[in-house]
Amino acid sequence: MPVIQKVRKRPDIRRGRVPKESRRDWPLLAGFAGLLFIGLLAFVLYAPAINGAFVFDDMSLPFEHVDRDRPLTAWLAGVRPVLMFSYWLNWKLWGDGPASYHAFNILVHAINTVLVFLVLWRLLTWAGWETKRIRWTAAVGSLIFLIHPLQTEAVSYVAGRSESLAMLLVLLAYSAYLWRRHESISWLESFVVLILFGLALATKENAICLAGLIVFTDLFWPKPFSLIGLRRNWRLYALMLPAAALGAGLVLHMLAGAPSAGFSLRTYTWYQYAFTQAGVIFSYVRMALLPAGLSVDHDYPPSHTIFENGAIFWIALLIAVTVLALRFRRRYPVACFGWFFFLIVLAPTSSFVPINDAQVERRMYLPLAGLILIGAELSRQIRIPARAAWILGGVAIVLLGADCYARNQEWSHPEDVLGAAAMHSTRNFRPYLNVVQVLFHEDRCNDAVPYMKRAEELFPADPQVQITWAWIFECMKQPEKGLERLQTVAKKQSYARLYEWIGLLYGEMNRLPEAGEALRKAVALDPRSESAHEALALWYEANKNFAAAELEYQTSVGLDPYNQSAQAGLIRARAQAR
Repeated sequence: MPVIQKVRKRPDIRRGRVPKESRRDWPLLAGFAGLLFIGLLAFVLYAPAINGAFVFDDMSLPFEHVDRDRPLTAWLAGVRPVLMFSYWLNWKLWGDGPASYHAFNILVHAINTVLVFLVLWRLLTWAGWETKRIRWTAAVGSLIFLIHPLQTEAVSYVAGRSESLAMLLVLLAYSAYLWRRHESISWLESFVVLILFGLALATKENAICLAGLIVFTDLFWPKPFSLIGLRRNWRLYALMLPAAALGAGLVLHMLAGAPSAGFSLRTYTWYQYAFTQAGVIFSYVRMALLPAGLSVDHDYPPSHTIFENGAIFWIALLIAVTVLALRFRRRYPVACFGWFFFLIVLAPTSSFVPINDAQVERRMYLPLAGLILIGAELSRQIRIPARAAWILGGVAIVLLGADCYARNQEWSHPEDVLGAAAMHSTRNFRPYLNVVQVLFHEDRCNDAVPYMKRAEELFPADPQVQITWAWIFECMKQPEKGLERLQTVAKKQSYARLYEWIGLLYGEMNRLPEAGEALRKAVALDPRSESAHEALALWYEANKNFAAAELEYQTSVGLDPYNQSAQAGLIRARAQAR
């Protein structure tokens, strides 16, 4: 009997209710035991990284700024206020150390694992699976979601919270939609979904995928590609479609001016990014099946034409798999749905909207659940003895858990993770910059020299290489060599920040006239640079010109009222001027 006919014959499924036998099979005590197990396992696997230092984009987050004492409204002023509120809460309650930030991420991941369990249970129930198989498949699937090493970046990288927290809100909204009390969603349930959707979008923009996921779910259940589900849930769409359109408009507006994403990027055109992503999608699938070669900064080659890097093959394969999923949607509904779940959730970052980073592991955080659904279908279709299945499954779980634990041990020493990414990168200088920054903050500048020598061989024309050398030489108490590197860049480029660095190096060498000339040029190049005005104010202080220093500090504070060092300098200069 076809699966969809089975669903029709079960009114409890058709009405969107959990069968009574399903509710009886999970008593309250078993539920608490499951939650405790998830929490303990999450902590055990991810604990090695809990004291890992802030790295990479962590350095640009508000809690790492000198002006972090500014009001909460200043923290929330950007495009991701919910995310920034979570960081503010961490900082206010537990202070500067990284442990609380990592612990919060682990908690979010544990909650998401429970939500994935609920999503799997619901979808498999709608597919007409028997209760016993649903129970174990949902449990094993959510366990894979919890322990898969591909999840490490979204959990053990503090800035990766943008992904895991956004997906927590997406999963909450999706669960509220899936576990509605009746066949048709109520107004109250629709409002709950919409509020959670809005919070998800205020956490990270790729949460827009929820709109596509809900629409596709209604198109697929109870009958693939019918309008029954859409008509039943008209209340939700009456509320969601205008909100989704507004959200999409805000996201597109943000992308229009974003430096790292959008159609104005020089790295890719929209179609070149689409060519590249066809290969990236299958690279993600490979990492899910065989989590080897994981990296915090992948060096994936761009495909500028359809023939470069095998793009035409990956496009053909993507089309072929999608056509097969459609062809066998009735025979293998869970696998078909899982494939489209995977593509829809991945679409905001792996389609045609260009993003500087072609491949990033944390983008696979929730799409992994789609591949788990495909695996669930395969496990049902492949007939092997029960004992062999338990042995193979146990071995796979142990290997994934061990790999996850080892990955988190690497994250406890960020220079190892970043250094490995750098030594495998031949197209991108950024991994070298990241590892150098970590070593620089640890006063291990001599250890950065081998990385920089390799980077200079690979990227001799990149001005950022010369600027990074200048940082290293300054750290190694060789400001003259650092100044030479900056002056080399200044012969080809002229911008405020560069001359600010030059002026500060001159000041460190006690060459005050040259320092003043460079800093005045920095201010002239960008009169709205609060750091340039502050640096010039420091120079005036060093020359005992406190009236001029007061004026520059006032300008700096006017440009950034939360700049505490400039505020302290202003008080100091006023006292001296009197």
